[in-house]
Amino acid sequence: MDPPRTSLADGATAHGDPMIPTRAELMAADDIELLRHCRQELTRSSGPGGQHRNTTDSAVHLILLADPRIRVEAAEERSQHRNRHVALKRLRLAIALHWREAAAPAQTPTPVGPRNDAYPAFVAVVCDALERHQHLLAGAAAELGLSSGQLVRHLAEHDTLWGWVQKARQARGLHPLKHP
Repeated sequence: MDPPRTSLADGATAHGDPMIPTRAELMAADDIELLRHCRQELTRSSGPGGQHRNTTDSAVHLILLADPRIRVEAAEERSQHRNRHVALKRLRLAIALHWREAAAPAQTPTPVGPRNDAYPAFVAVVCDALERHQHLLAGAAAELGLSSGQLVRHLAEHDTLWGWVQKARQARGLHPLKHP
């Protein structure tokens, strides 16, 4: 197997630090701008998909330069372009789940579903509120202008978010939430 090809984004060098953006800037960035803040590795994906999938570097791995612990991959498609698009969507959600902001936002975003482009920004605000309230639902829900039941339903809309909340609650010795 060939080693992965690595491309550093525009503005980043192997020896210098790129200018570190805020979470809000990354969440609002278009795909091209977000890619500038990532290291992209392209590899051959394995599994079904025919000859094309096994002979081209179609799997995409993105690593956020500002925090290399935030990394995602996409290899489901035969097309590198489609895998990059999927990886960018996953990266936005990973940023929302793992990059905390201490201060409450001036305005809470309107709740949206997982298919909405604004969903990662909503998830980020929800996760921040949960962290500020030690993952106790009542306080976080009140801060977000939601009932505890509404908050639980929003958390359960996405498996990755639900898993993150359950893991964080377990780490704090709290009971797991009941899936609605």
